[in-house]
Amino acid sequence: KYRRKRVEVPVIRNLIFVHATKERACFAVNKRFLPVFYIKDLYTGGMLIVPDKQMQDFMFVMDLDPEGVSFDNDGLCEGSKVEVVKGEFAGIEGELVRIANRTHVVIRIPQVLSLSIRIPKSYLRIVEN
Repeated sequence: KYRRKRVEVPVIRNLIFVHATKERACFAVNKRFLPVFYIKDLYTGGMLIVPDKQMQDFMFVMDLDPEGVSFDNDGLCEGSKVEVVKGEFAGIEGELVRIANRTHVVIRIPQVLSLSIRIPKSYLRIVEN
């Protein structure tokens, strides 16, 4: 009688990322009359641009284990820039922080969100600037 229906929902409610040129993004909003708003870059006043590397890291982490990730919009303490060198998150770059006496790597999408993943220190390598 009752059927279960599987529905895909966004990981972050009311937020989508668009990979396009500025002209194409503006066209979608202006010419198609879509009720869309964009996040402004606090420094330039224009549309916020997320670098490809940060977006790829975010998509990779969310594809593996969306339940094991904690989101945070608050500013976290500045820490060392690290790269994960071992395990399923190898290649991901982020910032080392301590949350509840545990080591986490924070991946930031500036002015949008931060997400943290619990990773052992032995899996990390400090990235030189």
